[in-house]
Amino acid sequence: MAFLNVDDGSVRELPWGDYAPGDVAYAPDARTLYTVGLISIGDTIFDAEVHLAAHDASSGDVRWTVPLSDSQERLAVSPDGSIAITTNDRIDLTTRQVVPFDACGGTVNDGPIDVAFSPDGSTAWIVCRFRDPDRAELRAFDPATLDLLRTIELAHDVTGRIALTPDGSTAVLSGARLNLPVFNQRAVRVDLATGAVADIATDSSFMLGSISIAPDGTRAYLSVQQASDDSQDSLWAVDIATMTLAASGPLENYGTHPIVTPDGAEVFATGYGPWGEAGERAKAISAHDAATLTPLGATPPLPGAENLAVTPDQAPVARLTASEPNSPVTFDASASTVEFGSIAEYAWDFGDGVSTVTTTPTVEHEYAEPGEFTATVRLTSSGGTSTEDVYTGHQLLRNGDASAVATVTVTVPEPAVPGSGVAGELPPAGFNGATWVIAGIGMLLTGALAVVIVRRRVQPQRKDA
Repeated sequence: MAFLNVDDGSVRELPWGDYAPGDVAYAPDARTLYTVGLISIGDTIFDAEVHLAAHDASSGDVRWTVPLSDSQERLAVSPDGSIAITTNDRIDLTTRQVVPFDACGGTVNDGPIDVAFSPDGSTAWIVCRFRDPDRAELRAFDPATLDLLRTIELAHDVTGRIALTPDGSTAVLSGARLNLPVFNQRAVRVDLATGAVADIATDSSFMLGSISIAPDGTRAYLSVQQASDDSQDSLWAVDIATMTLAASGPLENYGTHPIVTPDGAEVFATGYGPWGEAGERAKAISAHDAATLTPLGATPPLPGAENLAVTPDQAPVARLTASEPNSPVTFDASASTVEFGSIAEYAWDFGDGVSTVTTTPTVEHEYAEPGEFTATVRLTSSGGTSTEDVYTGHQLLRNGDASAVATVTVTVPEPAVPGSGVAGELPPAGFNGATWVIAGIGMLLTGALAVVIVRRRVQPQRKDA
């Protein structure tokens, strides 16, 4: 497992002795990292147990592990961080209780392929693959009871992964084929309300690895491996609404498992470099502009790099004060804090029907009439996080919270009475606004010699997280 700091490109690798992580996801509060993988209990690769491990997200140290029921290594953490689901187990992340279940039971099948939560946490979606090469199923389960809620039939053989749009309306699957050779694969869009299916096909290519959905839900990012060795492999951005190719960029020979950053600006992907002198291809992590997929650089070789997870961006904590209610009133949110990046936007509502947006923490406002007014500021981080969550199936991208909002009440006095020499009464000076405190919850996972992308925290004590 390795941590890549996307701000400065530095990489910190953590060797694991008898544990080989396979899939990875973060807790919503970004303080715990969950992985599912194999723990060696013998002399061969077959002498191993599958475990879910909880890691300290800063150091990577293992806090605890719990054995799972079988060898499936796909993982999703619920939006509230209370439950993890693999393709065959539900894990209560508080009690560590494991409940096995047969998600694709009652069929002759090759087994479950991947799992994803709906953004509201009410549904766990399992992709079931069959021996029949012309069909697969999406099965919806209640995460609390594991009851089967509904089934969507797909006229595709699906070998890839699944992701959901942040509004929960749409699933996108990779590695599907429709009565075609295995190397003519496609991405499939499924309307989860109606079951309607649309797809986009590759040309003599494989479409493998994970899918990453843009925070605004408009694009799906995936990788395409050419069947011919002399062709350049690609990172694709697919317009989800039209299922057309919006952009593409080169990958070294073969890339997979792309993931988009919470601000939607960059996409990272694992890839195999050229064949080396020892007859092996080294893996690395490449960065790409999310709009154009232009390559921005790559890490040094990282042997075994595969699955990726990005640190969930956190909501700012807003703090607001107001000056004495003389005209104009000065509002000050400079005591506000943010865990990652910076505060990019201050949206002000002065309580009198006037509002404005600034990039600075102070603003002046003149009230036209006397009275009592409640002013509000809503902050947005540089990662795009404010009060709303952004979740795309496996873990949060943005952990929104009410902490991003603060209020303060000011009383504007009556003006002086003409000729009396008596000014309107002023209330006491110093109006301290309500302070909202963020309370994080959640958990998360990593993958088989996985690479975890982490954003550098602003607190000095957590500078390498």
